[in-house]
Amino acid sequence: MATTTAVILAGAVAKGAFEAGVLDVLAPHVEALGITRVVGASAGALNASLLAVGLRTRAEVRVARSLVELWSDEATWHNVVDLNLRDIWTRTGFATADRVLGLMRRAVEGLSSSEPRKLAVSLVVTALAGQTQTLLGQPATTFEGAVTFTDGELDTPAERERLLHTAVASAAFPVLFAPVDVRGLGPSIDGGAVNNAPVKLALDDPAVSRVVVVSPEPLRITPPAQLAGRNLVGHIAEVLINERVFRDLRAAEAVNGYLAKLDALRDEGIPPETIERVKGVFGWRPLEIVQIRPAAALRGNAFEAFSDHRLRREYVEAGRSAAQDKLGALLG
Repeated sequence: MATTTAVILAGAVAKGAFEAGVLDVLAPHVEALGITRVVGASAGALNASLLAVGLRTRAEVRVARSLVELWSDEATWHNVVDLNLRDIWTRTGFATADRVLGLMRRAVEGLSSSEPRKLAVSLVVTALAGQTQTLLGQPATTFEGAVTFTDGELDTPAERERLLHTAVASAAFPVLFAPVDVRGLGPSIDGGAVNNAPVKLALDDPAVSRVVVVSPEPLRITPPAQLAGRNLVGHIAEVLINERVFRDLRAAEAVNGYLAKLDALRDEGIPPETIERVKGVFGWRPLEIVQIRPAAALRGNAFEAFSDHRLRREYVEAGRSAAQDKLGALLG
């Protein structure tokens, strides 16, 4: 059976440039990789939304190149933050993300295809009003909202605009940006506040057989020597980026372990149909997990590169290098 791949793009603030470098390497190989789903949060949602349009319209190489250029040349404080007196006056934030939205619109303007590729993209936001769900048999509030766009929903101008708008909401860093209204969820902010690397959205998709997690943080993180000021804020962002993905991947690793133990019971005379029935009861299935991360911590904190063009280019090149290291195994 052909491999079906979900790409997870973690929140990264200015280190989203690393993800652009990764996607620039992966884009020419999307057919071989079998990418059918994209998931993103925070800055990863910005990358995910543009990648999704590129994949759907079979213009992924062009869009990946645009992402590299956007992060390298346009991701400055001036182009990212649009100070807004109304938001300051109402104490909802200092700025809007309208300039970011404009850059994104231009990156996918006019893209279409007579043979669109099947695709689903999910973006995570923090819905400030919350949503009521059932927990232990009682109504309970969750603030994590996932908005999914499938196939034709990526084609019409109105739905594509909603996709980009949702991505901007997912990247609306608290306090810096005013909340962004998302249809069905209301005022929303940075999805990284509730789930900065939404791996579980892909883990729960039965059509996915491989998950590729793209994160700008290495597996092992050393906190800065002085946890104060910008260092403290940057380290907090890195904690948010990593902790949820650590837990989700640990859970996926455990499932793969359970499956191996169940399969081993065949040697003890347990009928194969019984083993398969147990797997079905728990919804367990084997899942290949690939992580594309830098080998060592990238220079600078999560915000520093907005004022340093060379640092953003360094992040892009680090992403390209990390993706090249994994490409052979992914295509093999």
